[in-house]
Amino acid sequence: MSRDYVTVTAEQLLGACVPLFEGLGTPRGEAEAVVDVHVDSDLRGEESHGVRMLDVHLKRIKAGGNLARSRVTVLKDRNAVALLDAHHSLGQVVAVQAMEMAIAKAREYGIGMVGVRNANSYTSAKYYPLMAVNADMIGKTYTNSVPMMPPHGGTQARVGNNPLSIAAPAGDEFPVILDMACTIAVEKVRQAGTEDKPIPPDWALGLDGNPTTDAKEALEAYTFLPFGGYKAFGLGVTHEMLTSVLCGGGLFTSPGAGFRPFDNVYNCCQYFEAINIDWFLPVAEFRQRMDAMIRQIKNTPLRSGFDALYLPGERGIREMVRRKRDGIPIHVSTLADLRRWAVEVGTEPLKVEV
Repeated sequence: MSRDYVTVTAEQLLGACVPLFEGLGTPRGEAEAVVDVHVDSDLRGEESHGVRMLDVHLKRIKAGGNLARSRVTVLKDRNAVALLDAHHSLGQVVAVQAMEMAIAKAREYGIGMVGVRNANSYTSAKYYPLMAVNADMIGKTYTNSVPMMPPHGGTQARVGNNPLSIAAPAGDEFPVILDMACTIAVEKVRQAGTEDKPIPPDWALGLDGNPTTDAKEALEAYTFLPFGGYKAFGLGVTHEMLTSVLCGGGLFTSPGAGFRPFDNVYNCCQYFEAINIDWFLPVAEFRQRMDAMIRQIKNTPLRSGFDALYLPGERGIREMVRRKRDGIPIHVSTLADLRRWAVEVGTEPLKVEV
C-alpha cells in the first residue's frame, strides 16, 4: 500500500460520512443513501466515484447547488410510466426513489420507466440497475451531463459523456453489470490531476484543441474524446434523446450548468427502467440461460498477454469481495477533506492512522 493511502472499512466510512450530511440538514435516511452509493464505488475499486466525491456534494449543499433535503414532484404517473421533477435535490436520493418506482411499476405492468428532470448527478450509474437485479429484474439507466464531448472530429464540447448502465441477474455466475460513459469518466481525470499523474493521449483535448496528457489542462479545457470515435458520440446523442429531450428538461443540462461553481444548478435529466423477467420466462430459467451465455463467453481461448476473461462488472464484484475482507484504500487527500468537514459540522472525524 502506498504511503499516500490509508485502509478503512465500509462501516467506518458510513459511520463517519453520514453525519457530515446530517450536519448540513440532510435527513439521516437520505444521507445514508448518498454515502452508500459512494462507498459501494470504493468497494468495487472505483475510487474516482467513491467517497472522494463527497467533498463536492457537501460544498454544493452549503452553496445551494444541491438541496440538503430532497423535494420531488410527480409530474405524470400513467400505468408503466412516470415523470419526476427533482428540484435539484441530491441526485443519489432521487435516483433511488425513481428506480424503486420503476421496479414497483414493473411488478404490476411488466415494465416500469421513470424519467427525471432538474436532477443532480447520481454518480455511480450501476448502483440503480442493481436495485432491479436484487428484485429479480433487469435494470437500466441513462443520464445526460454537462457538455464535455466534441462531435467526432470537432474541437469543442457539445454533448455530455452521458453514461448508461444495464444490469441483469445470473444464477451461479456473477450478474452482468455494464456501466460506461461515452468518454473516459471525468472523475478519473480529476483523480489523476489530484495525484499528479499523466493521462493517456486519447482521453482529452487540451486548450489548443489537440490531445493532451496533462490532467489539469484537460480539466481546464473540459473536452473529453468519445471512445471509438463517432460510435460513442452517436451513443451520447441517443442518451440525450432519452433523457433531456424525452423528459422535457434542459438540453445538454442547459447552458452554464455543472458541478462548479458550487451554487450552480446541475440540471441534468435521467431515465430509469426495470424489466420484470417473470413476464417473459421464469426467473430461474432466465438465470440458467444467463449462466449458459456467460460460460460460453468465458470458454473463449485467450490471446497472448491475457490471463483471464471478464464479463462486464465482474472485476468490480471480485474487488468488492477482496475489499470487504482487507479494507478500502482511501487517499490521504480524501481523508483530509472528510476530517475538515467533521470539524466544520461538529461531528466525530474518521479515526485512522496515516
